Amino acid sequence: MNSREITSLWSSIVIEELIRQGAEFFCISPGSRSTPLTAAIAKNSKARWKMFADERSAGFFALGYGRATGKPAVLICTSGTAVANYFPSVVEASIDFQPMLILSADRPFELLECGANQTIRQEGMFGSYTRWNMQLPLPSREVPLKALLSTIEYAVTKTLGSPAGPVHLNQPFREPLEPESYDLNDPWLYPLQEWLKTGKPSGTSALPEKHPDPSTIATLREALAQAKQPLIIAGSMHSTEEADAVGELALDLQVPLYADLSSGLRLKKGIQPWQLAFHSSGFIQHFRPDLVLHFGGHLIAKHPPVAIREWNPEHYIIVRSHNNRFSPDHNVTLSIEASLIRTSASLKGSRTTLSDINTEGAEDFFRRAGDEIDAETLSFQPVTEISAARLTSRLITEQQLLFISNSMPVRDMDTYAFNGHSNGIRTGINRGVSGIDGILSTAAGFAEGHGKPTTLIIGDIAFLHDLNALSLLSSLSIQLQIIVLNNNGGGIFSFLPVSEHTDIFETHFATPQNYSIQSAAKTFALDYACPQTNGEFSEIYTAASASNRSTIIEIKGSRQENVQQHRALQARISALADHYLYQ
Repeated sequence: MNSREITSLWSSIVIEELIRQGAEFFCISPGSRSTPLTAAIAKNSKARWKMFADERSAGFFALGYGRATGKPAVLICTSGTAVANYFPSVVEASIDFQPMLILSADRPFELLECGANQTIRQEGMFGSYTRWNMQLPLPSREVPLKALLSTIEYAVTKTLGSPAGPVHLNQPFREPLEPESYDLNDPWLYPLQEWLKTGKPSGTSALPEKHPDPSTIATLREALAQAKQPLIIAGSMHSTEEADAVGELALDLQVPLYADLSSGLRLKKGIQPWQLAFHSSGFIQHFRPDLVLHFGGHLIAKHPPVAIREWNPEHYIIVRSHNNRFSPDHNVTLSIEASLIRTSASLKGSRTTLSDINTEGAEDFFRRAGDEIDAETLSFQPVTEISAARLTSRLITEQQLLFISNSMPVRDMDTYAFNGHSNGIRTGINRGVSGIDGILSTAAGFAEGHGKPTTLIIGDIAFLHDLNALSLLSSLSIQLQIIVLNNNGGGIFSFLPVSEHTDIFETHFATPQNYSIQSAAKTFALDYACPQTNGEFSEIYTAASASNRSTIIEIKGSRQENVQQHRALQARISALADHYLYQ
């Protein structure tokens, strides 16, 4: 075998084993050094792939695909800064425990740190943000191919493990790089004859579900039984099964359930939006849980953590499926590493008495608070950021997905969403590190991974940040409806104390951009609409959801008016909480 044959065979084995291990979707960015890998994907009929001009966009698309499927998309790129562009998406995947596999091509040893073009130190470049990284050897007959297969299997196992997260394989290639046919009867392949015949992966690693410790469960059951006012919190979760299990536990115990939007429960019928009550300082003072049982991860709103610090409950218990540290305020009294589903099931029936919450008053509060929010959505009124969140959550169907950008959109949906869907709405959010980068790309990957039409709500700055991702929409298998909340700047800063410093606020924080969203839609051949009223928005969004084309719906607003609307509505809801929840 000559060097081209060796490189081609090596690359085809890597790609084939990835596919057999379940990593069959490839996000490819074109480049010369990665030619052997790209050619192997192109020649493998089982491979699914998508091309990306921008590696940064590819990384976030892979992140969204991993969120949707629970499987890693494989990122393929050339050497140099190409792989560095994956870094933001790698960080998000790492912090939020999403599978992702980077297979970067690299220059050979003799070209490193000697002034060779398009060459940087790639090995281990993502540092502690990967679950595993490995510098693969140059393709060579001296390397046993079974070792190569074993490495690929382990890489997939690590990206799917506990906790899931990114894995980086760095593959150097020496020229020539063009594909070449090879002889499958070569002696180098003799140890792989069974692998070649069966079409099965070289091996698999079991990922067992973690059972909760019986003695810990006994202690927790006793604490729940004795608690006068327990509270269950559903933080970020990765499956509907986990969310449903926690919801069933709260119902079984008749304990208030704070369901964060990232849990997957917030839009489900029968789940009360306790977010509305937590805006009331009077409620925080009077509702003082002595036990808080927190399933999953982070919360969107800051009010629950602030309240827990004030309450200082006797028991603050975290249940997570992995052992990564989670105690931002360093006040957790017990951390349990176990399956959320099994832990929830094992705690059922542990309470025989009702908590001290005023159930009748709570029902009245939620009904009247819902009426106050619905009053913002009257057909003839101007469409706002609040009404857009409420109307979208009401009009979206269970056959659709919802993806929410960070900053104000995710907070509005978490607070003001309609909770009337029988099975809830599958929702995606990049809340690992809560950035606004790569949102369009992540939503596209999330939609493609699920194979379902998706609605994205995004702010104008986040939209601009990922504008080139609009080029992806024409090649998606499904449509993406994009609602852009355009208040000409960083709207969330208007809610912060810095907004009072008018001499620097507009130029250094709000940063208005003054670009045309309509022109962007035209550039990428997307449908566009700009409704003025809630009635127009409802009609346009409903029609767009039924269309087989992607649409951009722009909602124009004022940052100043948005702040006033939020504060006025929150004041009315807080007054209702003061009246109904503890009088």
